Amino acid sequence: MGLFKGSADSAQTENNGGISSIIGKGMTVVGDLTFSGKVRIDGNIEGNITGDYLILSQDGNITGDIEAATVVCHGQIDGNLRIAKLYLKKSGVINGRLDTSDLSVESGGVLNGEIRSHAATQEVGLNQITASPEKEIHPPSLPHAIS
Repeated sequence: MGLFKGSADSAQTENNGGISSIIGKGMTVVGDLTFSGKVRIDGNIEGNITGDYLILSQDGNITGDIEAATVVCHGQIDGNLRIAKLYLKKSGVINGRLDTSDLSVESGGVLNGEIRSHAATQEVGLNQITASPEKEIHPPSLPHAIS
């Protein structure tokens, strides 16, 4: 188990076999979506999604939170994700908090937000790093050049 992996599982993530439903390009679904099995989204979803295996195509957009076992993202997601396995492809964009135990990001994939690993024992955010006003830090003195 690793937070960042290469593309060894890439062939498996692209296998479209066994897709039970497709939200087609040009379609917009407003409302929450719950499913089992494998679903591909080529259109737009405005609502929360709960399911097993979600494939978001390059034309797909989701605005809402997602909870799923596996997500393959070629499109754009604006929301918080709680996912066991995420495959963020080179055209994929995610804006939001990500909670995962297995993350694969192709070069070009964009993830804007906070990443939390199930395997991590402690989370450190930039807002937790502060300078102490009591102690000043001075850089070491450089030796003077002798002419």
